[in-house]
Amino acid sequence: MNQCIQCLDDIKHPMGQIINDSGLCTGCLTHKEKDFIDWDKKWSALEEKCRNVLKKSKAKYDCIVPLNADAEDYYVVKNVLKLNLRPLLVYVNNYFGTDLSWRNLHNLETHFDLDLITFNPNIVDYKEAVRTSLRKFNSIYWPYQAIKTAYPVRLALEMKIPLIIWGGLQATEQTGKFSHHDMVEMSGWSRIQHDLFCVNEKDFFGSGAQISERNQYHYLYPEIKKTSHIRGIYLSNYIRWDPWKQNHDMIKYGFSPERTNYTFDQFERVGSSVFYKIHDVLRYEKYGYIKVRDQLSREIRHGRITKSDAYMLYDNFLSNKVDINPFFKWLGSSKTGADLFIRNRLVKSSCLIGSDTKNIDFNIKFKYSFFSNGIDAKEYFLNYYKGV
Repeated sequence: MNQCIQCLDDIKHPMGQIINDSGLCTGCLTHKEKDFIDWDKKWSALEEKCRNVLKKSKAKYDCIVPLNADAEDYYVVKNVLKLNLRPLLVYVNNYFGTDLSWRNLHNLETHFDLDLITFNPNIVDYKEAVRTSLRKFNSIYWPYQAIKTAYPVRLALEMKIPLIIWGGLQATEQTGKFSHHDMVEMSGWSRIQHDLFCVNEKDFFGSGAQISERNQYHYLYPEIKKTSHIRGIYLSNYIRWDPWKQNHDMIKYGFSPERTNYTFDQFERVGSSVFYKIHDVLRYEKYGYIKVRDQLSREIRHGRITKSDAYMLYDNFLSNKVDINPFFKWLGSSKTGADLFIRNRLVKSSCLIGSDTKNIDFNIKFKYSFFSNGIDAKEYFLNYYKGV
């Protein structure tokens, strides 16, 4: 059996999905664990772990919280403060953020009155890394994921901060690759296996990337022996994780959601439409589906939508066209080069490419609370350089 009988997932999922003899995927099976876990006990275990980790620390900050500039950041920070920790917020600029993305980021910083470090990687090298990723793997995800998961660890090492608190662990929450009882932590191994899809730095930079060794530094994870004392924990191991519900609640802290034509989820991808449109097209080319399917499977598991309505909604989003020209403009590609790439490398996904369209079944739209008010996505975005 290749398709889950409960949700929309199948065995082609890039993070790995297994269907058992009963027809249920590991994502649905792992989700069922939530009903049998004592979450109060889990929270107490987290409090105890934080006390033990910080017992000998003399750092100015208790922990680092890496940011994505979306609603999950607000939820993580709120709970970190509930633990009475002193966090340092860390954001890695991927150069795709719109003005709304930056507004949400700075509102988070000011609303909770916390310190924030924004790291702006060399944009020339970053674009070259994106080109390399596109050329070698038909993906643009690796460069950002590499820096985003390495830079906070390097910073923790330099500032002697013993704890890094991440949000949700996708390998558990999305595909059920791990049980909630496994208590997986962020490490150099898990980074390669799950965040970088088994592509290490040597494989990536080994051939084709025109980036000097010196400038590859920020993409590299520190030596394991140097980071053994730094704990990287996922908050979703200790809280009953419900992304849409908890993210929706963050509006009261000043978070601004965003309407787009490629997902109903107005909280997860806010301010990154240029990035995620091309990301969806590439995902469809490689795996035959777009990201909203993962989100709909999640909502089926939480009991907020039926499978039949989820299929209908997925078909609506799949019928929408997305404009990926802003991405190639950002990359500095000529029109000829962009057209050539689309014609030769985006064959299966050509049905998704065109001027933006919005086709949503209004019977579904008014049936579900997913479609709360949000700000319409803007195609223009800001390039933040060092010192700006």
